Amino acid sequence: MDETVYWAHLAAVEGVGGALIDELIKRFGSLKRAMEAPLDQVKEIPNLDARTAEAVCRAAHTLPATRAKMAALAKLGLRVVIRLDNAYPPRLRQAFNPPPVIYLAGEFQPGDRRTVAIIGSRQCSDISARRAREYAAELARAGLTVVSGYAPGVDEAAHRGTLEAGGRTIVVPGCGAERFDFTPLADQGVASFADLAGRGVWLSEQPPEAGWSGQGSLARNRLVAALAGVLLVIEAQTHSSTLNTVERGIALGRPVFVQDFATLTQRVMGNEALKREGAGIIRTAADLDQVVAAAGDSDNGRPERTEDPRR
Repeated sequence: MDETVYWAHLAAVEGVGGALIDELIKRFGSLKRAMEAPLDQVKEIPNLDARTAEAVCRAAHTLPATRAKMAALAKLGLRVVIRLDNAYPPRLRQAFNPPPVIYLAGEFQPGDRRTVAIIGSRQCSDISARRAREYAAELARAGLTVVSGYAPGVDEAAHRGTLEAGGRTIVVPGCGAERFDFTPLADQGVASFADLAGRGVWLSEQPPEAGWSGQGSLARNRLVAALAGVLLVIEAQTHSSTLNTVERGIALGRPVFVQDFATLTQRVMGNEALKREGAGIIRTAADLDQVVAAAGDSDNGRPERTEDPRR
């Protein structure tokens, strides 16, 4: 618990990422010692700006609040997992800049090695929402765990379809635990982290108090891509968050499939771009056997570049 609380505390400090945490441990032996070190010694770390160095040294003063918050999260069924823990998902280590700390509800099961990320627009068409729900249910019945980012539109539909079919889902929101809203899943009997833990996994790198943000959502995309064995795009515009997730997935060697549309509109230009780049084409639920086959049963893929650009 002690080591974990220091990781969680520093990871929530603006400007502190995995590379800096590693450097602090290397230089001072532990994060506790780093937080207690004189400012001039912390400033000696290469490429560390003065503002972040000062924040590291001030962090010890607010450590009790983090301890209290972790205790409160535990009562809700959440635990804090650091990158050194055995509970840290192996696939997450493949991600670009793997988060040093994650907040987790539920346990990963052996069957969660066969995963599909069902992703798409927040403002998708009604037919795309229905497809996401239908495809998620079909893939769940085929034994795949469905991963998505819990955004309105395609993501929420995918989670709902999975739960309706009795499958397992991995929810990766762009916000922290204290700001998470269970309302979209309430009709599936999921109104708490304990409820969700019984039917899948909830995972976020965001500090508990963090709300939704564009930056948080983009950061979330790399985690969705890493946790997925295969990606299925339902509806995407060009230059969209969905295509950002796909780019992350391709960098990891993940197969990509895309919904085909007979009528082309701006809503689906991202789909067309992916088709031109060689993504597998899905026209109806009958084509989903391709996705099941591609998901396989192993931790496929390759590590993405892992340098942490933050200091």
